[in-house]
Amino acid sequence: MCGAVGAVRRPLKPRFSRPCNNWHFVGLAAAQAPDFSGGKLLAHRGAVSLSAWVLTTALAATAPSPESLDLSSSPADLQLVELLWARSPDLVAARAKLGQAEAEVTRSEVFPNPGFDFQWGTLAIGPTNPAGLDKLTEVPNYTFTFSQPLEIGKRGPRQAASRAARDAALLDAIETLRQRWFDLLERISEVATAEIRVGALDATVRDAQRLADLQLERQKRGDIAGLDVDRAVLEAEKYASNLGQERERLSAALLLCTQSVGLPCRPFGTPDAARAFLTARLGTTPPAANLDARPDLRSLQAQEASARSSLTLARNRWIPDPTFRVGYVLDQFLASGSQHQSLFVGVSFPLPFFDHGQADARAASALAEAATEAQLLLRAASARDLASLAQQRQAALDRRSRLMDRTLPLARDVVQRLESAVTRGGAPLPDLLLARRTLGDLQLDAADLDLFAFHLTVAQARVAGELPPLPESIPHVP
Repeated sequence: MCGAVGAVRRPLKPRFSRPCNNWHFVGLAAAQAPDFSGGKLLAHRGAVSLSAWVLTTALAATAPSPESLDLSSSPADLQLVELLWARSPDLVAARAKLGQAEAEVTRSEVFPNPGFDFQWGTLAIGPTNPAGLDKLTEVPNYTFTFSQPLEIGKRGPRQAASRAARDAALLDAIETLRQRWFDLLERISEVATAEIRVGALDATVRDAQRLADLQLERQKRGDIAGLDVDRAVLEAEKYASNLGQERERLSAALLLCTQSVGLPCRPFGTPDAARAFLTARLGTTPPAANLDARPDLRSLQAQEASARSSLTLARNRWIPDPTFRVGYVLDQFLASGSQHQSLFVGVSFPLPFFDHGQADARAASALAEAATEAQLLLRAASARDLASLAQQRQAALDRRSRLMDRTLPLARDVVQRLESAVTRGGAPLPDLLLARRTLGDLQLDAADLDLFAFHLTVAQARVAGELPPLPESIPHVP
């Protein structure tokens, strides 16, 4: 349900990755760069070059960051995204790959280096002809040659290839950031759920202990038997043990959160604050599906264009690239009638009889077909996932609404009435213990149901293509 993430490497080197459940084809050779302007890729690409952006984000990553992620301060989504961009190891690697892709663009835009050749010729061996000539000053010639190769039909496809590869690398970096953001939201939701469960059990433990104290007082007065006191004490001990387990669960959730963001995570502090985090997203309308905006799918499009351009480049390898030469000759063998100074021009061609790009063409064609197939499969899987997730989420929300509006209020009312009756001696203790156990289980079920609905909401947002608020240092994807 979540798209794959990856960064495009050098041309004609494929890589597959599978961060969730869908295979994602990445790392295609750069091809003819599609026009991503006007809502396709970079919103302000003309204003800020990608190379400057890479430098800016690299410097931003080294800026001071907070010592911890305090969930009680209700950090905004943008704060979470900025922390991830600066501290997530996956994104550090994505920025490095993006810098490599930008370097390939620079490489494709420079011309081939010219050549210089010097030759010292006609070094006489044995007697000179005519005899008596100085072998160093009157016989040798000196040749100075400048050469410049000229590519025909290759610079355009190569440049388009590298630009498309860079675009794909940028989209892959944004997709990686998007997935890590959703992962962090899920880790925070687990912390919130653990805090809610701890709060519910803590209240249950206090009530159970209070009842055990009341039962002990009644036993001292001779109103009840010692067995009822033991039952109340055992019930309080059982809930205290459960509370200890939930606190361990909270510690484990905080550790996972810490591993996700790269900073120590601090809890919400109160069950109400934790519940507010969960209900804030559960109460929002799911985003409309926009698969065309998903960075992983757009990256595949760029990678396909990359491979198509590489295919054009490979097919143009049959065109010989001439190398033009111009030279100067200083000839001292004037006794033989040679011209003392002269110029020459020439051109040479390689003969692509054997290797004319057939292997590269086959590789690029395979990569383009794989990217096309990956897009089709990922879109089909996303459409199926969206329909299934929408149904599951709605069913979970319906269950949650029924539990919160009807079942829990009724259970609380029953416990309160039974507790009052047991205190007065008007109802047996087992009835109250059973009612309290039921209420405790329902409260824990409600917390788990909130977590389940939250995970479904996040999963639906992943597949629908929801983007987090991106920092200003990152080119925005409209």
